[in-house]
This record gives sequence, C-alpha cells and structure tokens, in this order.
Amino acid sequence: MVTTNDEIFFNHVKLRSHKTLSPENLRRINELAAYTFSGLLSALQGFETSSCISRELRSDLPMSRITVYSKLLKCWESELRSEVRLIKPSERVVNLIDLYVGKYIISDLIGVVSAGVKETIYLDTSIAEFLKTDREVGEVISAISRKGSTYNLISSVLRDYRKVKIRELDVGEFSRKLSASYFRGLKNTLKELNISSYGLRCVEFLEEFEELKPRLRKALIEGRDLRSIATPLTQKQREVVLRTSKNIHDFEYVLSVLPTYFCHSMLKSLPISADILLDYLLLKEVEFSLLSYVIYLVNTGYSADLIKEEIGRWLRLYESITE
Repeated sequence: MVTTNDEIFFNHVKLRSHKTLSPENLRRINELAAYTFSGLLSALQGFETSSCISRELRSDLPMSRITVYSKLLKCWESELRSEVRLIKPSERVVNLIDLYVGKYIISDLIGVVSAGVKETIYLDTSIAEFLKTDREVGEVISAISRKGSTYNLISSVLRDYRKVKIRELDVGEFSRKLSASYFRGLKNTLKELNISSYGLRCVEFLEEFEELKPRLRKALIEGRDLRSIATPLTQKQREVVLRTSKNIHDFEYVLSVLPTYFCHSMLKSLPISADILLDYLLLKEVEFSLLSYVIYLVNTGYSADLIKEEIGRWLRLYESITE
C-alpha cells in the first residue's frame, strides 16, 4: 500500500533524479571541467552532489577513493534522511532506504572477513576490529545486537555458524546466504510499495548479476572462455562483457555499472512510483563511484588529458551497453 506522503516523496525523488550525475551527463562534465578541484566544483553546479563536495571535500588534499566515496555517500544520506523527516513517507519507504544503505555494511563486512580490508565505508569500526580476532561467530552475533536492521539481517545468517571461528568461516557460502537474504528483503519491501513488474525484474537481475560477477572474474583470471559463463546475459550484454575482458580496467567498469544501466533503461520513463526511487538509488551509486574516482585523480595530480581520456572511455563503454 502506498500512502499520500509516499507519493509526495516519490515526486520529490523524481526532481532530485534530474540533478543526479547520470551517465548521459558525463559528457557535459568532460566538456566543462578544468580538472582542478575548483574547476570540477564549477562544472558540477546545478547537480545535487555539488553541495556535498563543497562541504565535505573542502580542499584539494589527496584522499583515497574509498574515503571520498564514503564522504559523498554519507553526506547524501544525511540530506535524504532530512527530506524523509520533512515529508514523512511510510515506514516501508524508510525500510527501502535502510536496505540500500545496508548493502554497504554487508559489503564492508565481507571485505573485512575475506581479505582483512582496513578502510570501510559503513561498517561500525568496533565490529570491523572484532571480526579480525580469533573468536567464535557467536560472539560476533552478541557484539552486533541492537545495532539496526541490517545488523539483524547479518545476525540471522550468522546463526548458522555460531560455533565456528571467524577465521574458519566459509566466506563464499556465507556471502551467498547473506546476499539471498538481502535481496529477499529488498523484493518484499518493494512489493509492499506496489513496485511494477519492471522494478521486480530489475532487482532479480541485480541478484543474478551479483552471483555472476565472481564467476566471470574467476574465469578471466584462469584464462578460460567467458562465453559459457556469460550465457545468462542478453546477447548485447555478453558482447560488451567479452569485448572488455581484454582490458581489466574496462572489464571491472562494466561489471560495476551494467546492472544499473539495465535497470535505468527500464525504470527511467515509468510513472511516479517506487520504481523511480529504486532507479534514483541505483543511479546515485554509479554517481558516487564515478565522482570519487575523478576527484581522486584530480586531487592526486593526474593530468587533465588523462582524466579526460578516462571519462571518454566511460562514455564509450556506456554507449556500447545502451546502444
């Protein structure tokens, strides 16, 4: 069931989406930016992200890409939460936003457990340190209790491993179970908001592609033919994945953005609804990814020509995905 306030919020999100740095707008940035920090800020005037960049990244001091991404994401979330408090959409809308942000907690957790990642975006620092110890999973469950809905989702999956040492956890199996639980919750929340069949297909594809990505990476590393792995994709998608597999940088870019572009092509012209909110959230993820990289390159001192070529490559890849 969708409330009147939900509809007002969806309309508000639609207006915000027009100020999102969509892939189509990259060409404008490439034409306007002088590839200095001040030049980039000037080129981004009119986009909603400009306020967060000027507020959270006040200088041109070098920062890691993850740090820039984290600052932009958290600033945007704070602004969006303020709009939620003002408009007061239903709890279902709030749950959807919580789930979106929760994916970063899950990603951080998997990164820490599998590879000892040191710089995280959303995972509580104390939990990240706890996960690096030799304790049992059951102790992790106790440590993350009462920390929010995403941590409850993580705990529900961890209960299957409560007597296992953290370092002995089957990360691959745990990650798959956690992903399945996450997407199940996402689909249920969207159904409660009367998501269209297009929106549901989008989420299904996001889940399918999340399972496909590690298999594609593994096949590429092992020098195997990717065509048999990429069979779940459409012919156009397979062609793009196979073509970019010759360049690891392009390959990773396509793996990161292809699902969002697939969804965007279906959702962007739909009537004002939960579909619009889903499209907006996904586009913001791509925006943060692209901008954090550009800002990192600018502040690290890379030449304007190199940065322009990078953005040009993204544009060509985007066009090959959507043509």
